[in-house]
Amino acid sequence: MRARHNPFAVDRVLAVRYRLSGTTWEELLARLAALGGRGALVGPEGSGKTTLLEDLAPRLAGQGFRVHLVPLREGERLPAEPGRALPRSLGAGDAVLVDGADALSRLAWLGLRRRTRLAGGLVVTAHRPGLLPTLHQCATDPELLAGIVCGLLGEEEARAAPCPRELFARHRGNLRTALRELYDVWAAR
Repeated sequence: MRARHNPFAVDRVLAVRYRLSGTTWEELLARLAALGGRGALVGPEGSGKTTLLEDLAPRLAGQGFRVHLVPLREGERLPAEPGRALPRSLGAGDAVLVDGADALSRLAWLGLRRRTRLAGGLVVTAHRPGLLPTLHQCATDPELLAGIVCGLLGEEEARAAPCPRELFARHRGNLRTALRELYDVWAAR
């Protein structure tokens, strides 16, 4: 099977958006406002933190914020390129969204907090709570994985997929790696 025809190809998987559970977007935005615009999206790897952060960006922009999305990877500093850097001065109309904040050193985290103190919002993703108050706890379950697989394959073909409960358990709830395994399974067909 050619990569572009694989139902688990990256572009198709990335088109799957975060599915809020136990709350609505209105409630999430109200909670963020109640937290003074500061909060963390917390959860283990592959639980959808990045997707939720990306889905939050246009909603904040819709509220009038200038959104600055800063993706970090372990060991990286705040990006220095003009297109990805934070503006020199941030104000109440700015919302800074940092993906992977727990990869920052303590000194870099304190620098980020100082640099964003006047921003109207700071939302980060982290594997564990503690950097900021928890805005949302991201979690997965076998039913969520089954729903995503069914959405990518359709009901008929989803029946031929590996058992979602077994796949979920094998990947310890990490949907990203579970979907990668499915990509490989379909590529081998």
